[in-house]
Amino acid sequence: MFIIDVIKKEDATGELKVVYKLIERSLGFVPPHFELFATIDIEAMKEFAAYNQKMLMHKTIDKNLLPYLRLEISKRECRDYCMAFNSKIIATMKEENKTYDVKQEILLEKVLKALYETKSFCENDIKELASKGFTHKDYFDLLSYATNFIAKSKMIDIYTRREA
Repeated sequence: MFIIDVIKKEDATGELKVVYKLIERSLGFVPPHFELFATIDIEAMKEFAAYNQKMLMHKTIDKNLLPYLRLEISKRECRDYCMAFNSKIIATMKEENKTYDVKQEILLEKVLKALYETKSFCENDIKELASKGFTHKDYFDLLSYATNFIAKSKMIDIYTRREA
């Protein structure tokens, strides 16, 4: 899967084994990209996991919106691994009848607009978010999450195995 050998969950020892157990308890499994990040820099991987956990517990942003945001970014950025990973998460969510609150759709739309139509993003977009009950902090948090995802997905893409 990756161009370097990663430390798999079953091969982890010490602190990494503990971290993997925490991730597995939270997500139900240890995603391959977490193994990649942990192999390269365990501290960066722990920060990444903690940041994702914080977003899953956000008081306003519906955690079920996040895979849809990641999938849309993955499509636009041509990140095959992330498209497959998030498509699988969404399929599981649909099987379990999990969805996000429809009012969250505007957050998704405005983040994508800011990322991919930056010059047209304006004060009216912020006002529209506010009219739906979202604060500047809510929007900033999701925009920050999206830009962080773009960076991490690029790193995953760099390390993904391709035919020579």
